Amino acid sequence: MKKKEKLSTILLFIVGAGCIMVALAMTFTMLWDRWQSNQTFETLREDYCKAISAEAVLETEKEIEKEDDNFWYEDVEIDFAGLKEVNEDIIGWIRFDGIEIIDYPILYSGDDEKYLRTDIYGKPSTAGCIFLEGANNPDFEDYHTIIYGHNMKNLSMFGSLKKYKEEGFYEDHSCFTIYTEEKAYRYRIFAYRDVPETDNVYTIGFAPDAMYQNFLNEMIKKSYIDTGISVTKEDKIITLSTCSTENYRFIIQAVRVENEN
Repeated sequence: MKKKEKLSTILLFIVGAGCIMVALAMTFTMLWDRWQSNQTFETLREDYCKAISAEAVLETEKEIEKEDDNFWYEDVEIDFAGLKEVNEDIIGWIRFDGIEIIDYPILYSGDDEKYLRTDIYGKPSTAGCIFLEGANNPDFEDYHTIIYGHNMKNLSMFGSLKKYKEEGFYEDHSCFTIYTEEKAYRYRIFAYRDVPETDNVYTIGFAPDAMYQNFLNEMIKKSYIDTGISVTKEDKIITLSTCSTENYRFIIQAVRVENEN
């Protein structure tokens, strides 16, 4: 009997040790995957994006806006020729004022699967890439354009967007810019909230008509915050979408306010 108990104890120890090893291996793999993703995009920023630092924008945003309203396009230079050599699916670059970690290329494959769990080099990646809705036109000229990114725990990709749920965060981070080979598009955030995965916020293909205006009115009405920003059927908007709680997503919506060559 004692031998059986001893054998059982040994087996339990082996099983327990095995479970711990598997858990450690999975944790290491996950952390390594995130580190590789961060390194990939950090290298892209260093090689192909020359810009004033996000910290400088955050610290001096009010002064910059008073003295130089053009900092968002004059102080940023994206090497799209070089980026196209890395991946021809790169169609733009998104950059937030004062949120350094949201500073990424935007990819477009014509579907919503390719870059969901694939990095910019086509390798498997938990973080994937920031990518455009497959049914949108890749020129950012649709009245409603949707961009997706994962809500990573280390705040990479669109992980930082959840900060908008914190009181006072919006006031200092209300704008972002999307750069393309031809234009720099300036956007101001007018609404944000959690939505079900099947919410009509994922509707695209609008024309400048009453249906589109009703859609915009609904987005403003349901927003967590009243920004006071008016959006009309003549405006073009961007929805940034990331994961939230189970079966829900967190969205941020912004209206185009300027564009420059």
